[in-house]
Amino acid sequence: MKIIYIDSEFKCHISNDGTMTAVETDFFDGKCDAFIEGYRFVPEGESWTREDGEVFSGEMIAPWVDFAELDAAQREYERALIEDMQKALNKLGVTLDE
Repeated sequence: MKIIYIDSEFKCHISNDGTMTAVETDFFDGKCDAFIEGYRFVPEGESWTREDGEVFSGEMIAPWVDFAELDAAQREYERALIEDMQKALNKLGVTLDE
């Protein structure tokens, strides 16, 4: 479970500026900061009204940033993690048996 923070527009943040609400969810486990901050999270029992008047009731999790951008950020984050892990294994002298 990860704690995120939502603002008055239900946009997700990784840190609280003092005005946000903390929410615990497993949806963002393993996700990078940019991915998390590109989402809107409406908790159960709450609702958010889009500019055109359409109402979305929680629990609702949806990107508000173009998903291609979020996906690219997440893939880069995962590539960096794999690279760091490989460096650590190399330093320890661990090799894969084929």
